[in-house]
Amino acid sequence: MTMRSKAFAQAALEIAERKMFRDETPGKHCSPRLGTGGSFEDIFLWDTVFCCHWAKYHADKFPLTGSLDNFYRCQQDDGFISRQIHSNGISKWSPDHPVSFAPPLFSWIELELERLKIMPGRLAEVYDFLVKLHKFNYRWQRSDGLYFSDPWGCGMDDIPRVNDPADYLRGGGIKLTRNSILDEGADGDTLFQFMHTRIPGYFDWNKQLGWVDTTCQVAFDALNLAEIAGKLGKKDDAAAYLAEHRKLAETVNELCWDEDSGIYRDHLDGGWIRHKHIGAFWSLISGVAPESRAEKLFQHLENPETFGLPCGIPGISADDREFGLSKEHYWRGPVWAPVVYMILCGLRRFGQKELASRIAGKFYTAAYNIWEKTGTIWENYSPVQSDTPSVAAAPDFCGWSALIPLTIRREFI
Repeated sequence: MTMRSKAFAQAALEIAERKMFRDETPGKHCSPRLGTGGSFEDIFLWDTVFCCHWAKYHADKFPLTGSLDNFYRCQQDDGFISRQIHSNGISKWSPDHPVSFAPPLFSWIELELERLKIMPGRLAEVYDFLVKLHKFNYRWQRSDGLYFSDPWGCGMDDIPRVNDPADYLRGGGIKLTRNSILDEGADGDTLFQFMHTRIPGYFDWNKQLGWVDTTCQVAFDALNLAEIAGKLGKKDDAAAYLAEHRKLAETVNELCWDEDSGIYRDHLDGGWIRHKHIGAFWSLISGVAPESRAEKLFQHLENPETFGLPCGIPGISADDREFGLSKEHYWRGPVWAPVVYMILCGLRRFGQKELASRIAGKFYTAAYNIWEKTGTIWENYSPVQSDTPSVAAAPDFCGWSALIPLTIRREFI
């Protein structure tokens, strides 16, 4: 590691140290716990898992396992773990609406902790939590075998998931009601009004669509659970999860693959939505994509007209008419460290070491240049320049952006 890269990594650690929560909150959370980037006191599932993928290399300094255990501690009897939990251990969202859902990624990070020999024997301790959550998430499966989510539940807030905005007004989804937000009082009322009026029907759009990323994430969870079960000597469980993974992979390949464009798309009304988004690449890390289709995805990652942009992989294809780099284009243009890391891990699964290194290198260089100019690390980055921060990004985001200097450089450059 060069002196410059050491300085970049140290800056990320210092920001993460400042962002860490140390409050002695009564309830079900332990303190300290990893901060997930913003100023929220709530804990976020998706964010915390990705933060753990850099904290795994600094487990002596940061509350890695304690941050994960907060979620297990708050698991309900039916297996539900909310994507956002208040400091008193209560979910912000009702388990009856997919706005409460988060990609089931605990099994991924727990296997990483096992690989790094952090807390030996931990897999046996957490296995039941992981199994119960996986079973709970069956409620988000459609009759065709694909899974569904929610614009916020999927983690990519404003990625377009329709062919026409009027689609948001059609019925058939699980409707967001005031009861979907468990917050009492004026704050909950204000949030409901915001969600209800922001884009009419936006948060009622869920079950109508077969979400390619969500389905691949559940398949990935099944694959990881099979590996964990195997390590624990649970042969029947391992076989069952492998069978589930095969079935989900078959379903995604049958319903979500667009041969003409060489990419997986969300499934709608017997066809696909027109948007190409970064969620398609969950098919790599999850082992859903066969080799022949993975090759076409690799081509997109180097194609400057779609995802192969100079400073990283955008959330939506550059040839999409909704692609942009203004404050309004939150996920519809900027580069985000967590999904870039996911893609790099997917490339590693397919033995694409050189391609992963090229993608990691250009993203790392862009983030480094921005850090050198601004003195901080950002929530997301522009895919086309590294002179100024993304206008859609918050500063001091370590948080998951610490992945860039602490993990992406270490694992892929």
